[in-house]
Amino acid sequence: MQAAPMEEPERYRRPSAADIFLSFEGRLDRERWLGGVALLVLVVTGTFLATWRLAEAGLIGGTAREALRVFVQVFVLVPWTAMDWKRFHDLGHPGPLALICPGLYAGSRAWDTAVPAGLPGHEAVSAALSWLQVAVALWLAYALAYLAGSPEPNPYGAPPGPPSAPETP
Repeated sequence: MQAAPMEEPERYRRPSAADIFLSFEGRLDRERWLGGVALLVLVVTGTFLATWRLAEAGLIGGTAREALRVFVQVFVLVPWTAMDWKRFHDLGHPGPLALICPGLYAGSRAWDTAVPAGLPGHEAVSAALSWLQVAVALWLAYALAYLAGSPEPNPYGAPPGPPSAPETP
């Protein structure tokens, strides 16, 4: 009588930068999410400071400063959304929840663009959308930065390995 073959354990592969910032598949743990968010915040903050200094020195105009800032904000949108998407997967929730903040931002900008500012209630709706964005951003920061992911495999994959774990051959 032969013994049943043992199942081979799932191999751990350290995610690459492309896995972390550009892939919408799988799961992302808190530590990697916080590291990625810190990097993107540094990029955006650095851009704001650099463009402010360049404008102060007269090397670029206000239009160029704003264009550079918008370019960087759009540039970090995909990596940030991908990281949020995978953090939601790690928590056992669908990734499209990561579209809440960008959707609110787009809705707020669309409201301000499409509806004339002088109409009654315009300012109240704009203020409500702004406060809603802040409230949702705070909820997302809490949920994604502090809640632990599910320790067991879930519909989105196996739990990510620890950040300090060595790769297995």
